[in-house]
Amino acid sequence: MRVVAFATLGLLTSVFLAACGSEDSSVDNEYPYDPDKTTIIGGGNTDPVETPDGNDCIDIDGACVTPQDDCGDDGTADVIVDDKGNVVDVICYPTSGAPVEEIPAESVPVEKTQNGSVVVLDAADDGADIEGDLSVDANNVVIYGESPDVAVIGGDLVITKNNTTVRGVRITGNVTVEYNNANLVFCVIEGDLTILGNNNTIAGCDVWGSVHITGENTVLVSNYLADPGPFAAQGLVCNDNYYVMDANADGVVEDDEIGDLIQCANKAE
Repeated sequence: MRVVAFATLGLLTSVFLAACGSEDSSVDNEYPYDPDKTTIIGGGNTDPVETPDGNDCIDIDGACVTPQDDCGDDGTADVIVDDKGNVVDVICYPTSGAPVEEIPAESVPVEKTQNGSVVVLDAADDGADIEGDLSVDANNVVIYGESPDVAVIGGDLVITKNNTTVRGVRITGNVTVEYNNANLVFCVIEGDLTILGNNNTIAGCDVWGSVHITGENTVLVSNYLADPGPFAAQGLVCNDNYYVMDANADGVVEDDEIGDLIQCANKAE
């Protein structure tokens, strides 16, 4: 377990370069997810399938979905769909060329990281991997955890740059998305969620606090939210979001705690 009072994911330091052994992003790394896998979120079944090649596609209720167009034939992708089966976002995960940074790591500070990095929280059930608040101020960063049960940010998460993806992570505080094109997938947010930037996607997450959306083109799909809504924002897309009450205060969604489908509105309509 790593103790950090306040951490920032920004430019890579020489200490980290020395610890990783190379600054060459072309060096192959072991990624925490399988290549050539696609997960559909919003279509009912979230079991990964093989990413198609060439002109092949994944059939979703008659719609032909081609994640390889965005992520490559061997790419790892999350495909987010609306209630009609239309693709509303494709999230790609690097499978080559991106440096991998593991947290915790001996003698390696978490304060700085490189644009385009994949930051991996360990799979040990040992409390918070990062204790305290975390600010992401590098672009194109993936923060990846095996599941919210073991991958924990023990404070607030603030996203201050573009193209951040957080998957399989628990955040014990609030989450604020200040910039654009952020993705939060299969996460647990114990505090509030505030979306200020544009083109951000929240999919497959549990949010136990309030939800505030002022940015444009937010996508909310297959989330459990303790805020009953309704929500309205410019370009807002919603599918399969349910109100939940944590009656026993255990931070886990039980079947009997799932309420009504949450209503959303696109202010442009």
